[in-house]
Amino acid sequence: MSKRSALSGHVVTRSLMFALPWALMAAPGCDGGERKSIAEQIGPPTKKVSELKQDSGVSEEELARRRKEAGFKTKAEIDAELAAENAKEMEKVEREWIKTRLKEYKQLDVDTGKFIDDVEKEAGKWAAAKDPQKAADKGIKPLQDRFKALIKQIDKLSERSTKGGNTQASYNKLFRPLEEVVNNLGPAIASEAAFTEAIKNARTELEGINKALEEIEKDETLTTNKFKEGEGDAKEEKKK
Repeated sequence: MSKRSALSGHVVTRSLMFALPWALMAAPGCDGGERKSIAEQIGPPTKKVSELKQDSGVSEEELARRRKEAGFKTKAEIDAELAAENAKEMEKVEREWIKTRLKEYKQLDVDTGKFIDDVEKEAGKWAAAKDPQKAADKGIKPLQDRFKALIKQIDKLSERSTKGGNTQASYNKLFRPLEEVVNNLGPAIASEAAFTEAIKNARTELEGINKALEEIEKDETLTTNKFKEGEGDAKEEKKK
């Protein structure tokens, strides 16, 4: 064999070696058909997840009940618990604010109770006076001035309703209707049903506030700040 023939044979042999694996991969399957992809061999899922859930015969309500019994909580439940815990801690701080100023709050309640009694008493006097209008004109302004003083007291204690939590909300329910009464004082107001109802409700609200203050006073879990508005002084004292 010539040198050219030998070289040609060598080239053919190398070509076959590289071509053979690719030919095998592209060759028909044993069954004579084309080779299927993996997805085709596996085939489509028999059922969807939702269909399997329906076939289980368990409702969403039942699944929720079972999860609850097992101790699982939804995100909404966890968020609600965290919110409630935060609110509880915040209310504790507000109650401590009141306990620190308990003496002033109690005095406010005494002054408010006397004011309610005097409004009712004075209104009755105006109606029975020989000249109701004249009597009312004389007595209205002193009552209005006293009410302004009460509002000044509660604004100072609560820093304009920003402190006191739920107890401060009760004070708001007390003073807002009273303000309506004070703004509408007149010689015949004592005979009006709305006036009688407002006085009654004011006493009920005040009674509830007094009980709340008693509970705060007896609550040993609450701590008081002896420095009150001088918190900065307290920090300096600790450093020393």
